[in-house]
Amino acid sequence: MRIFKAEQWNLAVLLPLFEEYRLSHGMAENPERTHTFLNNRIRFSESLFFLAFDDQQQAVGFIQLYPRISSLRLQRYWQLTDIFVQNTPKKTEIYTALIEKAKEFVCFTQANVLTVEQDQQQRHLLEMEGFKLNPQKAVFELLLD
Repeated sequence: MRIFKAEQWNLAVLLPLFEEYRLSHGMAENPERTHTFLNNRIRFSESLFFLAFDDQQQAVGFIQLYPRISSLRLQRYWQLTDIFVQNTPKKTEIYTALIEKAKEFVCFTQANVLTVEQDQQQRHLLEMEGFKLNPQKAVFELLLD
């Protein structure tokens, strides 16, 4: 397995994975908007992606991180917003490797916090990787039309 940071020239590989991820969450397929979204995140350094490739050099997963700044901690931290691995026999291994890559990157940037808005499907995997639910924080959403 090989994991590396995606750049703009990797969009052709990332796009179908990201569309598959969106479909798995009940979203409608929209390759044009997805391409624009991914291109802008990478182009403007608004987020970063790590891509996972299997031993046959096929892209099988990704993880997306957004940079954040904490005024109280006076430092940067990172938010894991998306992680996806195709159904393969090594799915858990790839998932774990992507999280490990994210942890390495967070440390490399001299940050020490990686947050995630978890869903129930991923909770046990996140807890196995050392993530803990912070009972002092909650995520609130205001949907605007």
